Amino acid sequence: MALLSACAAPGSQDSIASLPVSEQALKGSTPQVLAADFGPPMLRRVDGPAQVWLYHSPVCGLNVFLYPDSHGVPRVAAVVPDNGANPQSCMQSLARPTTAAALERSASS
Repeated sequence: MALLSACAAPGSQDSIASLPVSEQALKGSTPQVLAADFGPPMLRRVDGPAQVWLYHSPVCGLNVFLYPDSHGVPRVAAVVPDNGANPQSCMQSLARPTTAAALERSASS
């Protein structure tokens, strides 16, 4: 892993390091923060006042539940990985596609 990080594009390590490392760190986040951390979700569903954002990685799927706060701003209330995955491992795995994309860029670009 250390060898791969040395090859990553400038700034890509910063985005990985800034990702939330626990469910608690993600709770209370707004959709803007969520999108900045993980990008757009694979699926966004609205169920009454709730929004469910679904992210996928090769390791897991991550369901993020947002509910409006007292001012009507949607905020992360719960983070639930599928297939019994560890939330921390699941969140970290979501950074891998960004790193892989950075590594795939040609040296001439």
